[in-house]
Amino acid sequence: MKTPAMMVSFLALLCLVACGTAARGIVVPKPYQGVSPPSDDFLANLDNLVAGREIYSRHCATCHGETGRGDGPAGNVDSLRPANLSSSMGVAQKPLDYWFWRVSEGGTAEPFHSQGSVMPAWKYHLSELERWQVIAYTRTLHPAEAD
Repeated sequence: MKTPAMMVSFLALLCLVACGTAARGIVVPKPYQGVSPPSDDFLANLDNLVAGREIYSRHCATCHGETGRGDGPAGNVDSLRPANLSSSMGVAQKPLDYWFWRVSEGGTAEPFHSQGSVMPAWKYHLSELERWQVIAYTRTLHPAEAD
């Protein structure tokens, strides 16, 4: 028979698993919490996807690889391997505000900085629109998991 304590423990575990990044202690900082793309159809807009692919090829593929597997030529020298954006635990499994924060702050954000991330803070190099475009494109690298 299930006791109330067992049910509470089960629900707490379920919540931790469902929360993903929070379960690992990674919380999106307040300035980025709840941010979203400029429009409801932004992530599926063909012009944004094409622009995002160009930005990705120019700035991200060197580390993340052309297909997003984290196997780019510069990715092998980093102390913290670049994220595999094509895996089922990649882009589509984390909320959009998480990815906007990660792209914007890069390796300057904790816990990634202390883990050795050398990812640039793209907020200094890409406009807000360009950051959303590259996020839109990276979501296509594992389309079966994207919304």
